[in-house]
Amino acid sequence: MAGASVTVAVRVRPFSARETQRQAKCVIQMCGNTTCITNPKLPNDSTKSFTFDYSFWSHTS
Repeated sequence: MAGASVTVAVRVRPFSARETQRQAKCVIQMCGNTTCITNPKLPNDSTKSFTFDYSFWSHTS
C-alpha cells in the first residue's frame, strides 16, 4: 500500500481507585506532542521521550 500513513494518539488516563488507594505517583509528563516517561526506580537520567501525532492529558491529581 504505497503512500499509506498511520496517525498515533496517546492519552494519560486518570488513576484507577486501586492506584489512588496505593498512593501511586504519576511518572508521565506531556509537553505538546512529546510524552516523557520517568522510571521511578532510576530517577537520574532515566527519562525517555516519545513524540506522537496527538497527546491527550486526562490525568487528575
